[in-house]
Formats: sequence, C-alpha cells, structure tokens
Amino acid sequence: MEVPLSHRDAKDASRQMLGGLRDVPHFPIEGILFKDIAPLLAKQGVLTSVLSDILGQMQDIQLDAVLGIDARGFVLGAALADRRRCGFVMVRKPGKLPGEVISFDYTCEYCSGVLQVTAGLIHEGLRCLVVDDLLATGGTARATADFVKSQGGEVVGYAFMLEIEALGGRVRLSDAPVISSMRC
Repeated sequence: MEVPLSHRDAKDASRQMLGGLRDVPHFPIEGILFKDIAPLLAKQGVLTSVLSDILGQMQDIQLDAVLGIDARGFVLGAALADRRRCGFVMVRKPGKLPGEVISFDYTCEYCSGVLQVTAGLIHEGLRCLVVDDLLATGGTARATADFVKSQGGEVVGYAFMLEIEALGGRVRLSDAPVISSMRC
C-alpha cells in the first residue's frame, strides 16, 4: 500500500534527491551548465515526492488549467493537472500542434525562439498555473505568463521541479506565487 507523503516528508525527500541531478557542461551551447533532471525522474518515487511537495505548497491556489512548457514541463504539468482535476494546456515549439495556433516569442538564458498554444484554449478569466521543469532566468515562464494575460487569462502561480537560485528567475515572476520543489 502506498502511503501519501506529508508536505514536510516531501520537502526532506526533495533535498536528498538533488544528489541525483546531473550537470552537463556546455550544453546546449558553450558556457551553459545544463541541469539534467532525467536521472532524478528515473528514480522510483522521485516524481511522487516532487508532486507531493508542490501540491502541498499550492493548496490555496485556485486554478482552471495548468500550462506545461515544452517538453519537460509536460511531465510535471500533466501530473499536476491530473491531481488537481483541472485542464492541461501544452505550450509547444513551432510545428508541433495541429490546427490554428497562437505564437509568442520567448528568451531564456541561452536562446530565444517562438512558442505556440492551440487557439481558443486560453480565454477570459481562465486561472492558469505555468509549469516547467526548471526555473533559471525566468524568461520562458515570463513569456508564457504574458501570453496568458494577452488572451484574458490570469496567472495564479508558477511551479517548477528545480530552481537555480543564483540566476534570479523568481524576480521576473513576482506577479504570482512561485513554487519550486528543489533549489540549487
């Protein structure tokens, strides 16, 4: 029988997991130290612990939809949407969504580009949680939040598996609560 983790137990487990995080120097470009969460997710119980921790921190947040940012944000975002019994919206790179899409620009710590959302999914009054695997400089999450607001939606929070505190991304997301399960 699976025993649910308390918020405190989940936080302790999350701290212990940081040892499984893999640093990949000079990826995807020279000068970037990439934090690879794949080894963490491969460990039994890690996703359950991370989800328990994040859900414990967002008990007071009322939401209608989780927006998962391509691609690792889908893992955490879809699971959070399932547990909160709300909608899940994919924020994708160009050419990945069929039909009519709305595009918006983003800039992160090592690149800039375009993201897309299926037209009509974000609308007036929709309460959205923006989710990605990692918070670094906050550029991708900030662009996603600005897109939500441009469509009449409301950003009620941000959630991340890992936050790299030294890069200060939290500051760019001061319009709503920022939740991260692990920090380094």
